[in-house]
Amino acid sequence: MQCGRYKNQELFYRGAACYRLIASAFGDVGVVWVYEEGVPLIVRVVLPQDGMSTTDMIRKNYPDAEEGLHKDLEETCGSISAFLGGACVNFSMKFVGIDQCHDFQRSVLLETARIPRRSVTSYGNLAKMISAPGAARAVGSALAGNPFPIIIPCHRVVRSDGYVGQFSGGTEVKKTLLRMESVEIDNRGKINAANLLFHITGL
Repeated sequence: MQCGRYKNQELFYRGAACYRLIASAFGDVGVVWVYEEGVPLIVRVVLPQDGMSTTDMIRKNYPDAEEGLHKDLEETCGSISAFLGGACVNFSMKFVGIDQCHDFQRSVLLETARIPRRSVTSYGNLAKMISAPGAARAVGSALAGNPFPIIIPCHRVVRSDGYVGQFSGGTEVKKTLLRMESVEIDNRGKINAANLLFHITGL
């Protein structure tokens, strides 16, 4: 099997893939993986959406995808399940295909992965952390195309005014994930200032 490659937020199908569905309170979460030089590599985490099953969303990009899981990915899938159940999880990046993202997106995603549980930061601050001040909009675009939600916690990045902002799984799912991590959000959808992280240090 060959790996589907994605750049500029687009996935390009190049060969057969496998996937595993993980049940959650939000619906089925899909983990798509392929072989890259004999190693199983996660290329996409698919969040549930209204109007289309997770399986159909996977097969839209990977028409020949078959359900199955490599033993080396059991730990990551187990971690996703535990996280969605409310557990504190540190995800391994060993079998995550982040190197297939373009340079800017990879920088954004790697910095996002360093945001600790119970904390959020803004798109603008994240831009500063990757030495791209003023690139908040580009950071938002990179996160909108995050192939690995949950593993890369893009739900922890919010608007500069403290409101939660958009999320591939929907705003309400973003709020639920943040509240599950003990981030305080008022009834307007605004983050408690105590949870705002302005500098990511010592991680």
